[in-house]
Amino acid sequence: MKTVFFAGRVSDMTKPTDTTKKTVKRAGATPLLREKEQILREVFENSPIPTFVIDKKHRVIYWNRALEAMSGLRASEVIGSRDHWKVFYHEHRPTIADLIVDERHNEIPHWYLGKCNKSKWIEDAYEATDFFPALEGGGRWLRFTASALKNAGGVIAGVVETLEDITDRKLAEDALRESEARYRTLSVTDSLTGLYNSRYFYDQMQLEIERAERYGHPLSLLLLDIDNFKRFNDTYGHLEGDEVLIRLGQVIRRCLRTTDSAYRFGGEEFTIVLPETAGDAAIILAERIREEFANENFHPVESPKIVHETVSIGVAEYLPREGLRPFIKRADFNMYGAKEQGKNRVYYQPA
Repeated sequence: MKTVFFAGRVSDMTKPTDTTKKTVKRAGATPLLREKEQILREVFENSPIPTFVIDKKHRVIYWNRALEAMSGLRASEVIGSRDHWKVFYHEHRPTIADLIVDERHNEIPHWYLGKCNKSKWIEDAYEATDFFPALEGGGRWLRFTASALKNAGGVIAGVVETLEDITDRKLAEDALRESEARYRTLSVTDSLTGLYNSRYFYDQMQLEIERAERYGHPLSLLLLDIDNFKRFNDTYGHLEGDEVLIRLGQVIRRCLRTTDSAYRFGGEEFTIVLPETAGDAAIILAERIREEFANENFHPVESPKIVHETVSIGVAEYLPREGLRPFIKRADFNMYGAKEQGKNRVYYQPA
């Protein structure tokens, strides 16, 4: 963050008659001092960093050209007033400069909660980033620094505040985060069904097992396989088969609780992770999915009548210290048990 510093004696800060062209002449000031003050004002006025200064009475004594451009207010409209807050807020409230000039540092967290930090480099200075809806164009994101100006005796006589418009950068950062979030979602999602993919399943399953082991809570797993799916594909084609997969994904999502998660395990196999769920409760959810899917109506182009598909579901409840692969293997075994018992059913064989 760039900060504008003012040299000289801040105890003599007064309202200038013209901030851009005239030099304030003080009685007894040497030509050299007046020259230095004139150079300082030129630096201040021509700085590309929007900057203003208030005195101990909260009156604006400097308002440079860059801030005129940002705020839409000319220096002549603001200097001598206490209206600097109107540029940033719709209702009257202290700016960070006002809080510093009154040495109300303990109130800064109230007004800038989670947005402001004490400067590591400047004494009695604070740096913050915030959104200001009152600024033109629907509001702007600003990064700003406010620093106390002290007189020769070390007493605060005013505050200088510098601002930087970071709206474009903020929008670009937000867009990048959204893009990264979309990429992360796509990387763990099956593109056809919208459920999570098998790679993500193994990561999440391991986390749920660790949580179940740590707290001793139940954990169940459903493994689903569409019955006679190869025959359906061979008869009606893969596009119609994709519709079956999509519809099963939709049925699963309708039946899940917020704590559950579902995955396309591979081909026509799906799996559902049920945290905090014992085997008996898992059977109830599995039966609901089975029944809803069996009632789905399919209209293949090559079929003159409505076609129904079914699913076989194996249920397994996690055993203490069992581990990931044995747990999945038991769910798979129970799913094949459902197939062997006639398909279109739920099978659960407690260990």
